[in-house]
Amino acid sequence: MKLQRQYPNKINLTISLLTLSCFAAMASEPQSVEEVQSSTPQVQSAPKVSDQQHIMAPVEPKPIEAFRNPDDFYKAHTLDQAKRFQLDTSELKAQSEMEALNTCTNSMLQGYGNQTGNALVQHILNNPSTCIDALFNGGSIAFNAFSANNMYSVAQQTAQLASQYNGTSGTEIGKLYYFLRAGYYVQFYNPQQIPSYPAWVRTSVQSALDNLVNNSSFYTNSDFNGRNIIDALTLIDSAGLNARYIYVIKEWLQRWNQSYAQNWHMRSAVNSIFTILFRGHQNSDFVQATRNDTVLIQRLGTFARRDWMLNSQASFLQENAAGELARFIQYSNAPIYNTVRSELQSLFNRYSMNGTGAAVWLRAAASVDFYGACAQFSICGFQEQLEQQVLSINHSCSPSMRFRAQDMTWQQLNQSCNKVQAEEEWFHQFLVTDNQPVANDLNDSLEMVVFDSSNDYGLYAGIFFGIDTNNGGMYLEGNPADPNNQARFIAYEAEWLRPDFVIWNLTHEMVHYLDGRFNMKGGFADYRIGTHKTVWWIEGLAEYVSKKNRNDHAINLARTKRFALSDIMANTYFSGTERIYHWGYLAVRYMFERQPETVNQILTNFRTGQYDTYLSAINSIGSSFDQDWYNWLETVDSNDNQPEITIGGGGGTTPPPGNELQPGVPVTGLSAAQGEWLKYTLDVPANQNRLTVVQSGGSGDADLYVRFGQEPTLQQYDCRPYRSGNNEQCEFTNPQQGRWYVYTRGYSAFNGVSLVANLTGQPTQPDACSSQNPVDYVQIEAGQQYCIVAGQNGNYSYFYLYNTVANARYTFNLYGQGDGNADLYFSRSTWPTAANYELRSVSSGHQEQITTGQLPVGWAYISIHANPNRPQTTLVVTQN
Repeated sequence: MKLQRQYPNKINLTISLLTLSCFAAMASEPQSVEEVQSSTPQVQSAPKVSDQQHIMAPVEPKPIEAFRNPDDFYKAHTLDQAKRFQLDTSELKAQSEMEALNTCTNSMLQGYGNQTGNALVQHILNNPSTCIDALFNGGSIAFNAFSANNMYSVAQQTAQLASQYNGTSGTEIGKLYYFLRAGYYVQFYNPQQIPSYPAWVRTSVQSALDNLVNNSSFYTNSDFNGRNIIDALTLIDSAGLNARYIYVIKEWLQRWNQSYAQNWHMRSAVNSIFTILFRGHQNSDFVQATRNDTVLIQRLGTFARRDWMLNSQASFLQENAAGELARFIQYSNAPIYNTVRSELQSLFNRYSMNGTGAAVWLRAAASVDFYGACAQFSICGFQEQLEQQVLSINHSCSPSMRFRAQDMTWQQLNQSCNKVQAEEEWFHQFLVTDNQPVANDLNDSLEMVVFDSSNDYGLYAGIFFGIDTNNGGMYLEGNPADPNNQARFIAYEAEWLRPDFVIWNLTHEMVHYLDGRFNMKGGFADYRIGTHKTVWWIEGLAEYVSKKNRNDHAINLARTKRFALSDIMANTYFSGTERIYHWGYLAVRYMFERQPETVNQILTNFRTGQYDTYLSAINSIGSSFDQDWYNWLETVDSNDNQPEITIGGGGGTTPPPGNELQPGVPVTGLSAAQGEWLKYTLDVPANQNRLTVVQSGGSGDADLYVRFGQEPTLQQYDCRPYRSGNNEQCEFTNPQQGRWYVYTRGYSAFNGVSLVANLTGQPTQPDACSSQNPVDYVQIEAGQQYCIVAGQNGNYSYFYLYNTVANARYTFNLYGQGDGNADLYFSRSTWPTAANYELRSVSSGHQEQITTGQLPVGWAYISIHANPNRPQTTLVVTQN
């Protein structure tokens, strides 16, 4: 998520959050505007609360950091790479010192509410802008600070300072314009506490703006000037003065050149003119003022076709110009209409959807299509066409999870499926969900969209899914009570980690889906993120469940003890990346490790939709955990151990007398409800070679849990096959003497299940060669065994299989005794070798096994190679 300081107007983020019902994941967005990582982001929201239409708003600028040395950039920004890039002690110290300079203390914040006149102006100038960030959240201090009298006084003195402004040094008057911006924002959302400002406030603000834009230094090319005019330009919109300053927009469109574009702060500032245009369409005086302004349209068109900005640090401005030009196509009866059409046609002729200037073309096309004018340019249906071209890969992991991808190999798809399925399994164990969704949640399937890079995500995701892309991915929950709803998360491959294949925030987004379905009743709006202190849980849980105990950066931050737990529990999506994600991780981990009973109560409230009750409970906790939290921060460790399950119940009570299994004697007709346990014990004597527990038959879905010496739980067991249906088996070689616990639990309700435990001698391995002659280069089938002589001296024994069942999975096993070793290789497309394969098993022992992912109907290929020799072996083929 983003901080309001990074937006042309904070209203953008609020509307985006509420109307999209989404979770945006960490893209390493630090707290200052200078450090925002962006991939040609597109802010998706309407400018006013009353208008929730889907409109493509101006994108945000890319920071200079995004174009520096990649190693430096990703060391600073990809904090998820705990083992790749570590901040050492000196770096952390320097970082802390810089943060201290920008930290707003409580006494600083109080000053905004109790100062007036010149004292207030000096207080604004002498303190960091982070204090104004905090005022955006409202509250008594903000209500006092943004009174009409204070707004008037600040605007009056800003006007005086603006007349003396030189554009290169001196007073940082940008803070004053930022204060005025914040005032309009807080008043808009709190009209009961701050009535609408009278005309004399608007007049004084207008004077402050007039004196600045009419000062020749307003167009100075410098870092200092960029920093100071950015909020003044945005204030034009906040004060509703868009029409008055159209001439300023035209002047910047005319003046803009490659020299300005070299300066990050100037790029950020000038980008604000597109906010004035974007929001101006909400104001009748702006619409009237632009009806005949062909010069504005021509300058927008020229700006949008300046090739030198393509693929540069200024590309986002060119894209914004294209989008704002296209927005004027809605005025078909205005005198400017033909000029708009002509300028757009020139743009569409110059650039293309898939080639040069694609990002510019797409921004214009999206707005044209939104206003129903696509036929005039012969581009109707371009989104659907482009989406089919870009997201051409469809792959199902299971009936409930599927990938839509831009560029993933079959092996990468299979690997990713395994990863999300493992995450799903762990989530249910850790949160003790009993796989039971919350009431009225029908999001029983998840679509996972993966773009090939962060740039592709920035280019396409907004067009296809209507989302803001200045983030590391986004989960769109939609309305979970709607049977036609599709839960979806959108992510991208972390291209900076290549050649490793990593889908950025894959498991983080997966947790959002699972949390929303199994923990938090209702949709995203029901969580009331702005008022009910749910953000620490939403983002902290996604971080903790996905990262588990390994989070080096968060643990380094823990040692600073910078925040109280009560502070983190009050997080909002304006609290900054560090607090939202890293400290959120720590808060959730602390609660699971030290306050599990409270977590149980939190989950009870969430799962029943009692968010008011939850808030009361959190407020009653207050600061009571803070001291224990500080103690815990001193010792919490980053490691690769699996987190302990501390909440919910385990296996329950000890099996009652009479539930002892006798070897070889089945118990039949077993039935249980979802989540119910059936519990048995088995006493194993000494000197047994093998214990086999088999569960089979019946209907429903029963899960088998076996453990020696202690009762199994959802999290602790020696064997848990966890397969669909009731047919499950656990085998143990040389089982320990003593009591074994054999439990069956209803994943869903089941009936008619049988359970038997067998103690046997050492079973013989399959030996097809005892009754068959060796074969080579033959078609193999599921359910058969084959005698094989493995190829030697660089040669291979080859076999081929034709799969007739779509999405079937196969297991290939090699067995054998004696000396030697053979390796096993698999491919769907060609004869596999040690240098060219999709899957392989190359252990040093006698046995090898490959289990495929879902296979399409068609041919698949197996090869076996001696390493270094293997006279004979048995190949067993099983269809799963």
